[in-house]
Amino acid sequence: MAGLEVAVAIALPAAITVPHFLPLHRVSPFLAATVWLCSLCLRALVAVGAAIFVLLYLPQTGVYDAIAHWCWHEALPLVATHLGLSGHPLIHAAIVLPGLALAASLVWALFGFARAWVAIRHKLRRALGQGPHGSTIIKDSEIIVGVTGLGRSRILISDGALGVMDAEELEASMNHELGHIQRRHRPVLILASVLGALGRTLPGTRSAEAELRFSLERDADQYAVRCTSDPLALASAICKAATARPLAGTAALGGSGRVIARLDHLEGVSRPAGPRLERAVRAVALALILMTLGLLVAVPSWALAAPSAQHVLSASASSCPEKASH
Repeated sequence: MAGLEVAVAIALPAAITVPHFLPLHRVSPFLAATVWLCSLCLRALVAVGAAIFVLLYLPQTGVYDAIAHWCWHEALPLVATHLGLSGHPLIHAAIVLPGLALAASLVWALFGFARAWVAIRHKLRRALGQGPHGSTIIKDSEIIVGVTGLGRSRILISDGALGVMDAEELEASMNHELGHIQRRHRPVLILASVLGALGRTLPGTRSAEAELRFSLERDADQYAVRCTSDPLALASAICKAATARPLAGTAALGGSGRVIARLDHLEGVSRPAGPRLERAVRAVALALILMTLGLLVAVPSWALAAPSAQHVLSASASSCPEKASH
């Protein structure tokens, strides 16, 4: 069992970091998105597992026992007297802090969803009518083209965008947003936000989330080009939309970055991956999927099998009696 735990401890950091060293911008966007989504899942599971370990398993270790038996009023009598410090409440607070941090990050992400939904509803209440491909025209001087990320899927286009885009650019833009809907990108983006909130404390989580979004934008770009056979019109529309301020709660045509890289793909500047690289990344994706599924099963059972820490907490509370003056 110890050997298995060591192997997992080595494999997890490697699995989380390896996507950052692969040229995933050259492989198919769906494959790249799969790798980045698995990376976010693993990050979230590691963060949750760490919180569970601190809460349920750390009290069973010698480190916790040593700290719990350290009494502030004996080690630092003057400081403890004036500040009212007690070693036991501090160590007890420390073991629940990671879980509280995860909960706070998740609540903040949910608050962001609610705020974005309210902003979208406000725009829709002031809608000007129906646009091309069943889109909804909203009043905004910015060049906004996007699909709602929450609620019923709706393509939004501003009257400002209608005024500056020609027919080819509008057609390419609408098909890009339809690509987000048809390729089921919206639930993936919501899941990525939740996973990113859980794994926020791990280095590279923001980068992994941004790379996932970039891969989905590339996938929608490819969908639009298949429908219109006009990559230059889409590239022109992206350049115009990239100058606008993104509308919260939408997957916008201009994306949230990496516009030049998207244009390179559309214009054929970026060199696509060869069969060997595609096969290698598929193998990595399969390994990450299997590891993610394994952890999804292992973490709950590992948490349920944890010995009760209540007797340790009680023992530590009684092992260091406070002074009578306290």
